[in-house]
Amino acid sequence: MPGTDGTTTPKIWVAGDRLAPFANRSTSFAAKIGALGVGVFAITIWSLPQYLFPALEPMRVGVLTAGLMAGGLALRWFLGGAAPTAGGWRVAGLAIFVASAAASQLWSVDPASSHWAAGEALKMGLVYLSAASLLDSAGRLRKVAWAIALAGCVPSYYAVYNSLNGIDLLEGYRARWLGTFYDPNRLAMAVVISSMLLLSLRTRLRNTFARAVVLGLFGLQVWGVIVTYSRGAALGLGVGLVAFVLAGRGNRARSMAVVGAVVVALLALAPSRFWSRTETIAAYQEDLSAQGRIDAWRTAGNILERRPLTGIGAAAFTSAWATYAPDDAGLHPYVAHNLFLEVAAELGVPTLVAFLSLLFACLRGAWLATDDRSPVRIEARGILAAGGGYLVCQMFAGFTLSFFLFLLLGMATAAQRIERVERAARGRPIDLRPEAG
Repeated sequence: MPGTDGTTTPKIWVAGDRLAPFANRSTSFAAKIGALGVGVFAITIWSLPQYLFPALEPMRVGVLTAGLMAGGLALRWFLGGAAPTAGGWRVAGLAIFVASAAASQLWSVDPASSHWAAGEALKMGLVYLSAASLLDSAGRLRKVAWAIALAGCVPSYYAVYNSLNGIDLLEGYRARWLGTFYDPNRLAMAVVISSMLLLSLRTRLRNTFARAVVLGLFGLQVWGVIVTYSRGAALGLGVGLVAFVLAGRGNRARSMAVVGAVVVALLALAPSRFWSRTETIAAYQEDLSAQGRIDAWRTAGNILERRPLTGIGAAAFTSAWATYAPDDAGLHPYVAHNLFLEVAAELGVPTLVAFLSLLFACLRGAWLATDDRSPVRIEARGILAAGGGYLVCQMFAGFTLSFFLFLLLGMATAAQRIERVERAARGRPIDLRPEAG
């Protein structure tokens, strides 16, 4: 390098210059490992491989895959890559929710349950941050969406199989499986998410045979929802289908044709017991299960009257039943059976507002990512339909600490980030001037 006196000075190498290429490759590798962890974690919570392959059960597959996800996220940041993100001001809603769950141990009516819930809330935050941060390309988001969509076939198959063979049916007719999905409602709610993603991703396929196979798998998942006889999931499936049509934007006519075929098949093939049970939503006075939900909602109302700011502590609803339930509600405690009432009753109205802001921002982001020029418009369409359907299910269930919910919200945030980057790239001017000389 020529100096001011005409002499040549040797180039001085800085350690950072030499390590920069390696650091870039390392952060890229860490991001790939983390994204792989997100995908494998999604497959794990939907397909429950420890029950398919008993040899995996001692390995705690869920913990291992979550560790892979978290390790990739932390390592990428440690090596100088992008910091974890919650998607702008969404971090406020997420942080308030997690911090409130952790702090509620101090005033909880059941400190032991709230202590457990605080740890679970931290896990929910980690899952959300991992999905929002690591799924930073259309390809990565698409692979995780496909992983969920296909993994949902596993619980659907076993629900249908058990129903057809009369194996371990709740109340003698409601199909279920194992683990998390031993509750028919949880199984049906998870399949609502996977079925909406599968229906949307089908539009990416160009091969007629492949599209037919995926449509058959979608039918299996709808059948899986039916045999659980979950009324909330039936409503959620309907809302998801409507959201799928609305999010189609320019392809709504074709979407309506597909949804119409699904509805016709549902009307023709669903057993009469399914319709008779679903009709009890309107005649709730005659249904003990529905009446129990109403008692739970009345109990939540009593809690909000007495403790509107702090609630009774995370995961402490059933413990508070004896104190706050109406006199005619009976002694058997129920969970809140409504996502929003559960958050408000356990963590207080301010935390509910923060939680609602997080939900709204994520779903709005998914809607914006369905723009016709978005590289993830199809994935975002499925995420939006899945989110709408799942939240309707949650109006009758109330599983706040749900990996399914927070993973889906993280994917919605990732979809908006990818769309925003692509939009910014389209708007960047290209310098076409010839170089001087």
